[in-house]
Amino acid sequence: MEASASYVEQLESALDARAKWLETVQIPLLKETLIAYQSLFEGAMAMVIRKGLLREDPYNYEQAFTEIVIPSDDPLPDFENSDEVSFRLASFRRQLKFISAEGTFDLHSLGLARLKKLSGLISYINWLGFGESSTSPTTRAFARAFMKVRMGSDTMAAQILKDCEIQITKTVHQIRTIIAELIAFHRESWKAELRRKVLSQVDLGPQEGRNRKEELSRSVRRGFSQAMAGKPWYPALADEVIHEEIMEDGPARKDKILASLVVAEPEAVKVTAAPEGRTVLMEAVRVLCRPHEEVATALAVLEENERLLRDSRGSGGGWLRRLLGRGGDPQAESRSYKVQYAEPGVPDPRTEVIDFPVFFTDTQKKSSLMAALASGKGPAYRKLDATSEELLANFLDRQLNELLLIHRRLASLNTLFQARATQEKKSTRGIKIELLTIKNAIVKANQRRHDYKEKEAAPARSSS
Repeated sequence: MEASASYVEQLESALDARAKWLETVQIPLLKETLIAYQSLFEGAMAMVIRKGLLREDPYNYEQAFTEIVIPSDDPLPDFENSDEVSFRLASFRRQLKFISAEGTFDLHSLGLARLKKLSGLISYINWLGFGESSTSPTTRAFARAFMKVRMGSDTMAAQILKDCEIQITKTVHQIRTIIAELIAFHRESWKAELRRKVLSQVDLGPQEGRNRKEELSRSVRRGFSQAMAGKPWYPALADEVIHEEIMEDGPARKDKILASLVVAEPEAVKVTAAPEGRTVLMEAVRVLCRPHEEVATALAVLEENERLLRDSRGSGGGWLRRLLGRGGDPQAESRSYKVQYAEPGVPDPRTEVIDFPVFFTDTQKKSSLMAALASGKGPAYRKLDATSEELLANFLDRQLNELLLIHRRLASLNTLFQARATQEKKSTRGIKIELLTIKNAIVKANQRRHDYKEKEAAPARSSS
């Protein structure tokens, strides 16, 4: 009995420390992740609805909730089940909204029964086994609509849903981990209370094997009905307590429980020195030069499209001469194109004339330089790395501006050629993916340039 009393004391001390950690760290994190999940799922649903594969709640009514209610996941009809799926997912979304906005988050309210419901709600769409082979009818139906967008021709929508799925999967893992920690805590808390209020009044003296276990079970059950009236009875947990007291591996089990309740000390944040300015600038240059292949590909596609459209009407005038208001000798035909582009902050579109052969040659040279610098080695890279930091910063600024201009002109020419191809009923290739890759490189390189400027400005602010 003394050994048992000592264990109860250690157990309750560990549970107290664990409770404080759960209340201050894990439960607030649980609420944050549930809100994040709700937001991510709303984004995914909005995209699928926008594509016309599912609908907003066809019954369009609000419900008031006081507790978690898991929507139906019964088998769906083979045909015309879109409305039923939309209705189920609308109910699921309302439940997520209820939990995120109105749910009570504290250790007392998040008991075993409520945690079980919350776990069931989070698993309603099986993201860890997401697909048309899922055992859940609702998950299968939603996955079918979801994957039509993911694998569709709209690359932007497909990328949005891909990122959304990745983030949701991570979030669900995190939610399930926290719920598992809370369940484990409540299980051990119930067992600790049973030990303190009931087991301390039960004779644990030696008896024979199975008879002893059965007699202890009956005694614990009788004691529970008196000492813990009104509390839920968990036979499996009561059996665990008895096992920990009378079986040979009982002490090992107790040690394992105490170890599981220990709150790990947070890892000390490692403070690493900020990278030097030169390192930041060189990284920005490499990032900016990565899409050299996309620049070359986009240029080749535009050249191919221009040739196709120039040849489309032979010597009979051609759309390019009509576009420029020219007639007469085809040999006098110019390869300069008047294009429009949007200028940030300016309501009306701007225009410029692009000499295609000159633009083609200059951009080819730029692509070759980018390839040399992106490799991080070679004479051009070594020469750049040996320059002063000020010259390196100026070089980066110049390359950023030049690549921005190239991106704008590639986009303008692509729009012009695609519009003319539609009029001529010709099939041409587009360069949207290449343009997006180039734009992303510009944004990332510019962010590193901004980081460098912030780093340079910090000493000046501190000295003043």
